[in-house]
Amino acid sequence: MTYKIVEIFTSIEGEGKRAGQPAVFVRLHGCNLSCTYCDTSYAMEAYYETMHLDEIMDKLTSSHIKRVTLTGGEPLTALGVDVLIEKMLAEGYEVNIETNGSVDISSYLPYENLFFTIDYKLPSSDMCEKMHLVNFSQLRPWDVLKFVVGSQEDATHMLEFVRKLTSQPQIYIGAVFGSYHPQDLVTFILDKPELKDAKVQLQLHKYIWNPSERGV
Repeated sequence: MTYKIVEIFTSIEGEGKRAGQPAVFVRLHGCNLSCTYCDTSYAMEAYYETMHLDEIMDKLTSSHIKRVTLTGGEPLTALGVDVLIEKMLAEGYEVNIETNGSVDISSYLPYENLFFTIDYKLPSSDMCEKMHLVNFSQLRPWDVLKFVVGSQEDATHMLEFVRKLTSQPQIYIGAVFGSYHPQDLVTFILDKPELKDAKVQLQLHKYIWNPSERGV
């Protein structure tokens, strides 16, 4: 089994429930969406390295870190990704799957030591209509539901969606970098009872390194 790999690197998690913790990132090539604010568009470009499953695992075992973030692009559209995930789990890794909300996650829900960081795309992404809505009713308390807010319309839409949620994931909310000020986001959240347990996130890696730097 081979995979199209854009990059594998070790860094800290910049956002989500493992923010600040070291992890190994495996970025797969390709995506089925095209968000207006995408900051990893290079994952859809022509360059990638074809790697065998064993080569990927060798890269992981060269690090002492047992946390893996599988990302993209959209990792769940990669051929044979289920085999890769199962191998990582069998080798004792805690796997975070960063997924864009448009791909069915149900087949992965029974796996232990795996959680999702799943986006719900808001109107400013131009991808809101692509969401696979069943995903969001299946989320578990250890999964992360992520919103990226780029406008006041986004903020209002987010609140309406949270009010309709039937699952109880951890909610993390960020602002589109350079487009919507985090202060405006915090102001919006503070007086909304439905968001009292939400966490605001600032993408740590974009403050530690240059926001456009790759492999961090």
